[in-house]
This record gives sequence, structure tokens and C-alpha cells, in this order.
Amino acid sequence: MGFRRGISVAMAAGVLFAGPVAVLAQAVTSAEAAPPVGADGKPLTFDVVSIREDNSEDGPQNTVQNGPTPDGYHLKDGPLLAVIQTAYLPSEGGLTFRPDRITGLPAWAFNLIHYDIDARVSEGDMPKWKDPASQTAMLRAMLQAMFHRENKVIPIYELTVGRKNPKFKPSEATALAEIRQKHPNVVTLRSGTFVVAGPNPGQQTLFGMTMRDLGTFLSTLARRPIQDKTGLTGKYDITFQIELRPPPQEGTDTAIPPDFYSSQIFSIVQDQLALKLNAAKGLVESLVIDHVERPSAN
Repeated sequence: MGFRRGISVAMAAGVLFAGPVAVLAQAVTSAEAAPPVGADGKPLTFDVVSIREDNSEDGPQNTVQNGPTPDGYHLKDGPLLAVIQTAYLPSEGGLTFRPDRITGLPAWAFNLIHYDIDARVSEGDMPKWKDPASQTAMLRAMLQAMFHRENKVIPIYELTVGRKNPKFKPSEATALAEIRQKHPNVVTLRSGTFVVAGPNPGQQTLFGMTMRDLGTFLSTLARRPIQDKTGLTGKYDITFQIELRPPPQEGTDTAIPPDFYSSQIFSIVQDQLALKLNAAKGLVESLVIDHVERPSAN
């Protein structure tokens, strides 16, 4: 196995990127689906990996897209957090693990230190890698060796029905083609949610939403996981309004208060949707990094 100058990668169980960045992880819980394996029947790993701290000066925005490449993976000027969020999706749904659900990651790994990463898939795994149907699962399997999942009890919100009838109706259409007939400007988010911006700033409509998906969607706004306890089993079209950041005024502080958006969650859920949020504690899936070393000078 060949490695670029200055890089060493240990393939012992639970270790990947031992060198400039070393992350030790426990085994993934048995409840998770078995990850795909390589052509040799062994756990998938990259054949060649180059990880360097990015020391480039600020300049024109990088035009090379980060993520999978025809023969591997590329990250330019990105934090370790970006790799973690690529490796895992929350099992309950959602686009990514929020930073507050990742344990053991030091401050420099969130955004302080940025990396350039180039990794190449082995020749034996290349045919399968070029198949779009298998590439995403392969990439995650190669990156997941660095981390493990763990269920933790943390503060959450429980989404329940209110005293009044919910202020939304069952979906008339749930397929994108059907929705697009009435709403040509519909956008599909990476999470699979169909959304249309309303006529008013900050207004949006979500189409074909289950209550579980709604909780996941609003969790980012709430900055806390929202778990569905409504008992509603259908799919719904849901419209709500978010107060947007006011335009900056000359001579005033332009920073957004940390709770500017999260403070709106009760108004959205209870006043606009006639549902209810109850503060509680619940078992929530998190990512745990057992050990990570800051990159060495070389």
C-alpha cells in the first residue's frame, strides 16, 4: 500500500488517519446495519490518503467541489467537523449531526484548523465506487472508522397536539411531479423535504411532511432535538413564518443574538401550527470521538 510523503495511515481496527490527524474510535453498535466491505472482503478503507493543514492565504473561492471525486474524496480548506458530518447521518432522519450532538471534539476541530484532504480508492474497489448507487455508502463506511455512535439522555422537546385542531391539512400530493404542477418553484432539500418559499419574507411551506420529519426539520431551528409524540400518522402540507434577521443599520451591532431563531420555535409550533412543545429529556443518538490529535507541523 502506498502513501504520500509525510502521511501514515494505520489500518488497525478502529483507527484511521494516524499521523497528522489521529482519531481513535470504538466499534459501531451492533444495532446498526453492517457497513459495505471492499473487494477483498475486508472493511472499506482508502488506499492512499493525504491530510495536510491548509495554510493557503485567503483568495478567490475554491472552485473544486468538496466531496466524492471520480477516484476518491477531496476536501479543500475544511474543518474536521465537515468530515464527521459527511460520514454520518442521524438514524432518526435529518441532514446532519449538529455540533451539539458530537462529543469529544476539541474546539480547534470545529472551525479553527482547516485541512486539505485527498484520498484515493483502491483499484479493486474502483468499479463499485463508480456506481452512483453504492458510492455514498462506500464513502461513509470509509470515514466512519474514525467515530462511533452512542445514545445519550439530553434535553429535548416533545412535539404533541394542542387543545385546538392543528392549523395544517393532509397533503393532496406527496410526489415531486404532482407538487410541481401547482408549485413550479418547489425546491427539494438534501434531506428530501419539498419546500416552497411564500410570498412574504421568511414564509415557507413544507409538502408531504410526517410529524417525525417536521420535528427533525425544526430541530435545527430549535437548537434541540424535537421528537414526535403527536400520534398523527399522515402526511401534511405545513406553512409557517420565520422572522428574518433585520437589515443591518449603520453604527449598530450587526451580530445576530445566539437565540434569535431558536426563540421563535414556540411561536411557530404553538401559535402558527397549533401544536405544542414540552421540554423533556430523551435518548438521542450522538457521535463520540474518543481521541483526536491536533495535526503536527509537518
